[in-house]
Amino acid sequence: MKAGRDDLRWWLDLAPTLEWTWAKTYADSAPHWYVVHGRTEGLTMDDFVRAGRVIRTFGEPGKFYRSTNLYLYTEDRTRKFWAMWGEIPRSEDADLINMATTDRVYGPQDDINWERVEAIGIPTDRGARG
Repeated sequence: MKAGRDDLRWWLDLAPTLEWTWAKTYADSAPHWYVVHGRTEGLTMDDFVRAGRVIRTFGEPGKFYRSTNLYLYTEDRTRKFWAMWGEIPRSEDADLINMATTDRVYGPQDDINWERVEAIGIPTDRGARG
């Protein structure tokens, strides 16, 4: 099930109010924050699933070195959100959502794995294949 514009607005309004945890392990190599189910006050598993649908519906393809993922950008494009989807993506995969600033890029961004993008769930009518 795809998310709607009201879901997108919900996430973009909610995300700045959450208490994000700094990912210490990646502080030097890939600095980012995260929220995780069961440790983030005010977010239920249903909220994580809804946020995951938002990312899968409105996210844009990008790379983290060799891995293709979907990244949802804030309106000013200074931050991005993503979840780590399994080989066969499930709604429950969104039980941890990451956030990073967009000033760093990890590897070439021109070799998108479009099969992976389609498997993750980006709508096929968003963006042309390169």
